[in-house]
Amino acid sequence: MSVILFYAPFNQRSRDNESLMIAFRNQGHKVMCLSQHEGYQINDFLNANGVQASSYVIPGKRTGWWYYFRHILYFITFCWKNDIQIIYSHLEPANFVTSIGQYFIKGKTYLCRHHIDEGMLYKFDKDLYYRFTYKLARKIIVVSSHAKKYMIEKENIPSYKIIHIDLGYDFSLYSRPDKAQVTNIQNLFKADIFLLAACRLTAFKRPDLILKTARRLRTLGLDVKVVLLGKGEMQEQLEFLIDELELQQTVFMPGYVDNVLEFMAAADFFLHPSLLDSSCVAIKEAGLVSLPVIACNGVGDFEDYLVPGKNGFLVEPDKFVEEASNIIVQNYRDKNLLNNIGENLRKSVLERFSIEKVIQQYNSLNQ
Repeated sequence: MSVILFYAPFNQRSRDNESLMIAFRNQGHKVMCLSQHEGYQINDFLNANGVQASSYVIPGKRTGWWYYFRHILYFITFCWKNDIQIIYSHLEPANFVTSIGQYFIKGKTYLCRHHIDEGMLYKFDKDLYYRFTYKLARKIIVVSSHAKKYMIEKENIPSYKIIHIDLGYDFSLYSRPDKAQVTNIQNLFKADIFLLAACRLTAFKRPDLILKTARRLRTLGLDVKVVLLGKGEMQEQLEFLIDELELQQTVFMPGYVDNVLEFMAAADFFLHPSLLDSSCVAIKEAGLVSLPVIACNGVGDFEDYLVPGKNGFLVEPDKFVEEASNIIVQNYRDKNLLNNIGENLRKSVLERFSIEKVIQQYNSLNQ
């Protein structure tokens, strides 16, 4: 059995990483978790479930060479002190530290990348720390075939470094939606069509298109309510757009909530116009409650498991408002069809992303 470390800037819960850690623990491995951030909620959860979780937090601005140098020294010391044999680092701040620290430890390292082209979109792909990370990396795990293709073709990363493994989930970690709460949400946002979206309110997630879809449906004479969950830099812009489009009684933005699955169970469609996904967690969560989703072609891993008209809907990214509106108008009355599509999505998600299947691919890495 091995001593395995998960290293990341964890702050809140992370169901996919929690699932992997617990699965490794159940196999008899000693599993540890080290966060660069405070680890709110996730550290307590992991410690209660047999994973030794801790944080190393450097106060002040989380950038600069001195900041990373201190994390590198701590990472190396931690790995030697705890005799770490396998490291899975997640997200760019941890991946940079690991890409350097791996040359001073004896453990086998895997950098886990959760994005495709975010570096290019946000203009940090030319930064030295980003380029060093993947230049120095020995092995990189990506969560979609699209990400692997992009790294090879656009970033010139050698294919032998890259391993595609889907996100894996222990779906029992999700609490089942409370039926009474679902009914309360439906009554609170009572309409012929109840739409839900959940994302960071940032430019490439395109939450403004949710509002424009609502406006188009209203123009067509439909009674619609929309809840947009999340926070981000576009908050004020979206509030202004709600006023401009006269959607004050149509679109509601409660921020983050602890009962996302209950909102999903109450909705008729989940809208996801994002251009910035490698493997979207929210779509998997929608599948858990059999909620039909509308997402974009050519983004992340959607086309790997979403079959239009069978277990979801895919639209062209530059025609999201028009095509999503048409799908809703054509199908919202057909509850049997929507129930079938939602149930098919649930089956697809459980089959492809269950931890029992995904853990086998991780096991094969170290045989």
